[in-house]
Amino acid sequence: MNDARDLTKRLAELLRREHGTMADFLIALADFDRGRCWIELGYTSLFHFLHRELGVSKGAAFYRKTAAELVQRYPEVIEPLRDGRLCISSVVELAKVITPENRGEVLPRFFHTSKQEAKAVAAELRPSEAPPHRDVVTQARPSVAQRTAPSARVTTPPADVARPVQPVELSCAAQPSAPVAVSPLPRPVAPDTIDRSRPSCLASTSPSPAAFSPSSPRRGMRSRTATRAPAPRRCWRPRSTCSSPRTTRRRAS
Repeated sequence: MNDARDLTKRLAELLRREHGTMADFLIALADFDRGRCWIELGYTSLFHFLHRELGVSKGAAFYRKTAAELVQRYPEVIEPLRDGRLCISSVVELAKVITPENRGEVLPRFFHTSKQEAKAVAAELRPSEAPPHRDVVTQARPSVAQRTAPSARVTTPPADVARPVQPVELSCAAQPSAPVAVSPLPRPVAPDTIDRSRPSCLASTSPSPAAFSPSSPRRGMRSRTATRAPAPRRCWRPRSTCSSPRTTRRRAS
């Protein structure tokens, strides 16, 4: 039990040192950025200096760069960073809404907040405006039929515009057109006029629908379902026990 208490005290001391070290690092980084010393080393920004020269990740470099700029404008954020009330992950959201007029009331609202909670507080203090809306209009591609047959399009002139008459049309209109012969339609046959005495195969010359059905047998092939004539029945007779005359003569001789 005493060992756990001792370890807890040691961890709390190390955490306080971590917070103090982070605050001291941000103060020194703010002085480094204020003098723009990263230009002498050949870097275009403080972010590239942190990422390439000190070897921190891009996310950590962005957090530290934002915190260093915030320390330069508002030195009162140093103490909350040193004692751990303000997390470095919340500094990015704090930098979006803090101003010289509201620094006294906005800063305490970010104490002991996570990254998501800091985003919610920032959205409450300064609601984001409506995102820009852009309408994208694309040209419709022609269909396959339109691409393959462009000459198939027919343009109809307006009805109110008089179309000029060609001489060929006048000559064609003057000549009388030849009459067209129309064959009369066959008259239906009444059922009472059909001769019932003739066979049904001669009564109608039209083939029956069964002749074209898939189940009908082909020409030259015998249907499997056709009835066959029964084979003659063979009578069974027992073999006679007597010997044939030829066998009797051989025995007699």
